[in-house]
Amino acid sequence: MRDVPGPEDDEMDGALALAPDDPEGARERVLRAAGQRPAASLPDFFSAAAGAFARAGHAEQAAFYLGRAGEVEEANARLLGLAPDTARAQRVLVDLVPLGAITASALHGHLKRLARHDDAAAAHAWAREAVCAFFDAGTVPYPNVVADLLPVARSAGVDEADETGFIAERLLRGGLLPRAPLPLWKSVDAALRRLAGDPALLDLLIAARPDGGLYADSGPRAEHHRHWLLLLGLVKAGRRLPPDWFAAAGPQPANELMRLAAGAGDRLFPAPGRWFDPATDPVVGRSAPDPLAFTRSKVQAPHWNGEDDALPRFLAQLGEGAPNARERLDACVRGLGYYGNVDYPSLLRALWAQGTVRRALSEDVARWREECAAGDLLGLEVALPRLAPLAEWAAAAPAAEALAGLEITDPVDALWRALRAGLPEEMRFPAVEGSHATAVLHDDLLTVGVEGKRVEVFGPDGPVHRADLPHGTGTYPWYDGADCYVSRLNENRAETYRAPEPGKLEVPADGRWRWPRSPTAVALTFPGATAPTQLTLDRGLLRLVDGEGRTTLRIRYSPSQPGDAVMPPPGFWPHLPAADPEGSAALRGLTRDGAARLVDAALVHRRELDAELGRVLPEITDARLLEAVAALALRAAACLLGVLRLRDALRLAPPEGLPERIRPGGGLRAGRNVERVPAIRYLAEVLVEAAETGPAYDTPHPLGRIDLPTGARAVYFAFGTLGGEALLAALPWRAAYHRARAVDLLGAWGGTPWGDGSGRWRRLWFGAQATQDPEGRLWRTPNGAMVILSWQAHPHKESFAVEYSPDGVFRDFTFPGWHHRYPPRPQGWGGADRIARYLRLLDERSPAPYDVAAVRRLAESTGLPVPKAASAAYGYPFTVGNEKERDRLPADVAALYTDPETGEHAGNWSWQLDEALRQPLMPADPEDLWVTGLDVDGAVAWWEAEGRELGL
Repeated sequence: MRDVPGPEDDEMDGALALAPDDPEGARERVLRAAGQRPAASLPDFFSAAAGAFARAGHAEQAAFYLGRAGEVEEANARLLGLAPDTARAQRVLVDLVPLGAITASALHGHLKRLARHDDAAAAHAWAREAVCAFFDAGTVPYPNVVADLLPVARSAGVDEADETGFIAERLLRGGLLPRAPLPLWKSVDAALRRLAGDPALLDLLIAARPDGGLYADSGPRAEHHRHWLLLLGLVKAGRRLPPDWFAAAGPQPANELMRLAAGAGDRLFPAPGRWFDPATDPVVGRSAPDPLAFTRSKVQAPHWNGEDDALPRFLAQLGEGAPNARERLDACVRGLGYYGNVDYPSLLRALWAQGTVRRALSEDVARWREECAAGDLLGLEVALPRLAPLAEWAAAAPAAEALAGLEITDPVDALWRALRAGLPEEMRFPAVEGSHATAVLHDDLLTVGVEGKRVEVFGPDGPVHRADLPHGTGTYPWYDGADCYVSRLNENRAETYRAPEPGKLEVPADGRWRWPRSPTAVALTFPGATAPTQLTLDRGLLRLVDGEGRTTLRIRYSPSQPGDAVMPPPGFWPHLPAADPEGSAALRGLTRDGAARLVDAALVHRRELDAELGRVLPEITDARLLEAVAALALRAAACLLGVLRLRDALRLAPPEGLPERIRPGGGLRAGRNVERVPAIRYLAEVLVEAAETGPAYDTPHPLGRIDLPTGARAVYFAFGTLGGEALLAALPWRAAYHRARAVDLLGAWGGTPWGDGSGRWRRLWFGAQATQDPEGRLWRTPNGAMVILSWQAHPHKESFAVEYSPDGVFRDFTFPGWHHRYPPRPQGWGGADRIARYLRLLDERSPAPYDVAAVRRLAESTGLPVPKAASAAYGYPFTVGNEKERDRLPADVAALYTDPETGEHAGNWSWQLDEALRQPLMPADPEDLWVTGLDVDGAVAWWEAEGRELGL
């Protein structure tokens, strides 16, 4: 530093002599000498002083003078306009670093000034030189030095990754990384991960275990150590670590150790025996796809109408194996019949004619057939949503052959067998305080991991061990009677770690393969049973098989479960106590008739089922078991509706021993409308009973409120329309798919009181001033009884109701707060025998003849315009979506709808008038429709008696 002008030697020597004993005096002497110099020379003066004191071993004093040099230089630039001598400052700083005279704040200030330097490239070179001077001296400047370097690098056009990579490599090769504080590690973290691709540098990173002496506090020390392990895991350093390294490492932070050990692979974890199958293992086995996932799927069926290229595009996707093409085809099958104006038989024929579709559907139908015959409710839940619509629309298509000889499980039998064989809820499962848990069995010890934080261990006689044991998703803790372990399946490799203390794991040093021993099959004699039931667990599906080898129940099983009742693997079930011994005994003795009664009630709604459970199985007191029985009964009821729909479509006789509310009336088939049958019958039961409750008054009075049955939604729309539906279904131009829907409607209603044609029922359509929902309200009326079936608060505040009169006499009454929005609709044409005769005639003679002259006579006799008379007799096919129906009209029929003055079809259509007038047009004797045609005389008589006054 002799080229730097400084104080005279005697001045400096004197100050240096004072420095050891009188640092303040030494400082005063140097400052006094500085005061005698020009301002422009002071930066050089103080720099020279800093060098002299540094070489003399007075680093603190040297740092002071170097700081004063910088302050003066900044003041000169601000006050005198003198440019800073950055080159001098750089030389002084680099020379003084080895002497320990450069503080972190001095380097920080220097780097900040370099970031503003005009020559960015030179500044960047100086910045690196300054930092590397510290590295060369074996020290790390300060934690955030990289953050100060990056602005200088950016100014010079150097990429951040290159700059951090330069620093990281210097730290690695210089052996400085272990002494670098955690913030510095984090600032070069990404660079270290890139550099680890070089095996030599990876070895240096493995050796760079942080120096514990950096921290006085154990918390930061542990956090730095954890970060090092995490970094090693991220760069897969385990591939270069021998098993001895892990053994010597001892307990380490759990997540970081597992990540690092995963890189070691098979060298670290012994291979299991050939008997180990990770796909079927009860702990980590991959569950088979949920067979009911389609019920939650949002995959849309392909839309086509036969007039665009949607079908060819879909076929191309199916042939190419598009990811969701099979799902869309499945959705198409389930959606058959969804729209009322689509020719599904033609669509199905077009699909079946395509080889790719035929092959795919054939495979699917074979699988659905197996599920349909499996004997349990799950099989029906999988098969029925596909097979029922397919059977309904495949009758005239080649696809019908795929359904020949179909074996269909009886849902009542399935419920009965399941209840008698045994339910999981009959056993008292362990419960823990936590929202979620894992269950792992090892021999006879069941380990329940609670919320990823702790474990509770149960033996045959109860709890045996508790411990804090944090564990992440996909890891399963277990206990062998002495130690806790955590196992997981990682890339098809079974890994097990010992858990010596909370939050830390270690790789067992003895090299033995460890894994929970948990049987996948066991024989269990349920409480009250005389023979065992076989429990098997395979790919996430728990199967219960009775003594005759029939599957009674299949349940989705996962080691991860809610904590309120943890279902253990099969091997622990024999150790579980009974939850309700008397209830179990009642289930063992349940008769099929008792099961049918439960299904009969479940067809209505849950409250009816709960009441019937109390009568059929009063011995059950455990709430969880009672809920399980109810859930199965509800599932069986839903399946029974699907089974009857499927059997009707296949023209098969209904099963023997059907529940009373669902038994076909008069040999009729309800088909797609089967859910209406128990709903209507239940509501009729309620009304008949209510009509016998106490005296009738001049105005209705409330009797209470009922839960409406499951199938009652919008059931009132078809009330009183059976004659009209029969009339339209027999028209020659009526599409077969429209006719099929009408046949199902007639078959369903014809077997219920509301469709019996007795005249004891009527529908009311009220407008109201009510502000509360009246749905389900039951009223005693002057005529008998009435139930409110709906409530629409907007825009009209209206409700539909059905009223019953034991003698079939209906008198008007005042209903306070309500008014008739439309005239009451009588029950009209119907009766099981009449409908059955009509359906036979329709089947044997095909459509009935039509006579446009009858329509014109109707118009002339009633004074109605011919188009309105035609609309009542033949329907109104001029609404959107009925274009194909309109195109099938014979010319003489289409002419009925034409306005003679304009030549266009007449408007002013009234569906209320159509439905009301169409009823008397249907002959009382169905055969007359084929012999004499429309009952014009009856319709005119109705019009004169009441129709004209209705104002429709």
